[in-house]
Amino acid sequence: MKVFSYPEGPRRRGGWRKGLGGAAILIMGALVAWYLLSPRGPGERPPTPLPPVELPTPTPSPPPLPTPFSQAERNPLKEGSLERAWIRIVKSAFILELYEGRDLVRTYPIATGSALGDKRSQGDRRTPVGRFSISQIQPSSSWTHDFGDGKGAIKGAYGPWFLRLKTGWKGIGIHGTHDPDSIGKSVSEGCIRMFNADVAELRRRVRPGTPVIIEP
Repeated sequence: MKVFSYPEGPRRRGGWRKGLGGAAILIMGALVAWYLLSPRGPGERPPTPLPPVELPTPTPSPPPLPTPFSQAERNPLKEGSLERAWIRIVKSAFILELYEGRDLVRTYPIATGSALGDKRSQGDRRTPVGRFSISQIQPSSSWTHDFGDGKGAIKGAYGPWFLRLKTGWKGIGIHGTHDPDSIGKSVSEGCIRMFNADVAELRRRVRPGTPVIIEP
């Protein structure tokens, strides 16, 4: 008895299975595409990331400026006074201003006490603040001073003139210096230093009794 074989059978069954697998893949792809593209409710939509926000860098507040004297306080000349010249010193700006009445005549660079603030005690290296006057004008070319830096007594440390101030503190005045590089700095022991040529010029314009106002 002759048995017939079907050589094409297994190949056909294998093709049928591959066809089902391909159809399944296509269906799954369509479902995924439909899920991704279909609109969703508010509760299902993923949150939209917010754009980064750059916060401003905080800048430190500048220290408050010292309150200057009012214009009335800055003009110490009384009505009918024969005195015309007066001096205004601004420590924070390192300047000395010479006035004739209300007119600014000249501005000079200066040096002030090495310690900041108003004077509190003798020897604290602070320049006093307030309303004062010149008590004496003394030649000081031959004067010496020991600054305690190991160099000993320095001749000419006060320049050619010392304009002594009536402040209530001992030894405070306006004077020249042997160290012109110190002008514009806080370096003195409490006095007001000037260039020697400037203090010589200033001395010719003032006299004992000339008002002096020193501001912070």
